[in-house]
Amino acid sequence: LGEGKSYLFCCLRCGLWLIEKVLRFTNRNAYILVAVKGTSYCTSVMRSWRLVMKNAVQVAAVSVIADVLIWLGKLSIAIACGVAALAMSNISPYTDPSSDSYLSSQVMPVALSVIVGYIISAIFYQAYEIAIDTMLLSYCEDCERSGGKAEFAPALLAKALRQ
Repeated sequence: LGEGKSYLFCCLRCGLWLIEKVLRFTNRNAYILVAVKGTSYCTSVMRSWRLVMKNAVQVAAVSVIADVLIWLGKLSIAIACGVAALAMSNISPYTDPSSDSYLSSQVMPVALSVIVGYIISAIFYQAYEIAIDTMLLSYCEDCERSGGKAEFAPALLAKALRQ
């Protein structure tokens, strides 16, 4: 009985996690359309789902590429913060044992710098994620209104998303 109950709770937790992800995706796209078009929330939810479903391949491709590039950006900023902390911890006040600010180990300042750098870069890159989603939804809306071919999108963007 206990094993069946834990299996049921595991399935329930997985289902709730999936529902949460779908709702976050839906809210993000709906609020983008509310801001861009000025329509109501419910109308924007339906419209965003319609646009995403009609352009699922493009949305998936852009999302995967953007996620990888954003993750690489976050990682590079975190590593740069760690390298900077390591370089700063090697200057004379921190390496002289007779100094009041002597560091016996560089691990903690470097690790803390990497963690803080990653958190700050994640907050910073959220703006880029919203901008990417906004441009993608605007492109999809443009294609839908223009009969399948983007009318207002820059040529480079239209070419990249058609491939």
